Amino acid sequence: MAGCDPLINIEGAYFPSWLVSGIGGVIGTVVLHAILLKMGIDEHLWPRTLVYFATFVMMTFTIWLVLYAS
Repeated sequence: MAGCDPLINIEGAYFPSWLVSGIGGVIGTVVLHAILLKMGIDEHLWPRTLVYFATFVMMTFTIWLVLYAS
C-alpha cells in the first residue's frame, strides 16, 4: 500500500504527502495562534488545547485535500 501514497521529491529525498501536510498544519496553527494573540481573542478560548488541536487537524486535512486528493 505504500506505493499508493503520493510522494514528494524534496532535494532528492522522498517524503510522504501526509508529512508535508502535517508540517503545513503546524505552521498554519502557529500563525493562527499569533494572530489570535495579537487580536486579544486567545484569552477567551476556554479549552485552548482542544481548540488548537482541532485547528491543526482541520488545516492538515484541508492542505492534503487541496493539494493531493485526486
